[in-house]
Amino acid sequence: MMRRIAVCLVSLMLTSPVWAQDQEPKETPPATGGSGTPTDMSKMGPWTRKPTNEAKTRKEIEAWVKEGDAIMKQRNFEADIARADFPVYMATDNSKGVPMAETYDRQKYVEMMKPMFDEMPADMQVKHKLDITVLSDSLVTFKDDYTLTMGGEKRQGRNAGLLVKRDGQWKWKAFFEAGWGDMPSEAVGGSGMHEEPEKPQ
Repeated sequence: MMRRIAVCLVSLMLTSPVWAQDQEPKETPPATGGSGTPTDMSKMGPWTRKPTNEAKTRKEIEAWVKEGDAIMKQRNFEADIARADFPVYMATDNSKGVPMAETYDRQKYVEMMKPMFDEMPADMQVKHKLDITVLSDSLVTFKDDYTLTMGGEKRQGRNAGLLVKRDGQWKWKAFFEAGWGDMPSEAVGGSGMHEEPEKPQ
């Protein structure tokens, strides 16, 4: 009798819809993007935007950097800001190692940068050592280990950034350089970067 009950229980569990549902392998539903239609991942992502000619793009970026140096020497501020894709994102830190960053529209960028631009020494020389990463024909990141010579003194620095190609022209979208966080706001037209808020513990 007990054997028959056991057999019946096993049979019930195997044929019960609830049990059968629990036994089926669970599959992750395909991404639909909210449309109800599965997203075709083969038509988006970095594998669909591989660079067509990295060597050509690198030469374009190198020329873009040289052009920026010439614009600095000419103190042509309008030409300089025309090379930015506003709004732009800038990040730095201070002597205590506190990071700060801010997004700038055109007006705020002009207020901060024009006083500094106007004070650039005429004898300034810059040598660049660029490390360029071509993400696509319209997105490039770079690192620049540079040597700056002005007033007979040499200084070495490093910065990094993101460039985008907009309407056939390369423009900078984000720029990162350490050490500018201690500069008084009065020295940059009354507009300075803000410290990143501390995360709650």
